[in-house]
Amino acid sequence: MSEFNYTKCAKPFLSQDQAREFMVSKNFDGTILARSDGTFTAVCPTYPEGYYPDATAVERVNASDSHRVALPVIQSDSSCCS
Repeated sequence: MSEFNYTKCAKPFLSQDQAREFMVSKNFDGTILARSDGTFTAVCPTYPEGYYPDATAVERVNASDSHRVALPVIQSDSSCCS
């Protein structure tokens, strides 16, 4: 198994929509990650869970099937509902 190469398997975006559009236009499969700084990163299927400790997976893109799966976003801010 090869090591994850972030320079070839990760690309930053300002929005989830931009990340999705890029992946679909290039026919790339992978996952879109929400980052703690408010940006999004599109990563390839070989992305090892936890490589970006600040990231939360928000969508899986399977461009070959034109099938996308939105993942639930977990709020880490405990003050949201007090």
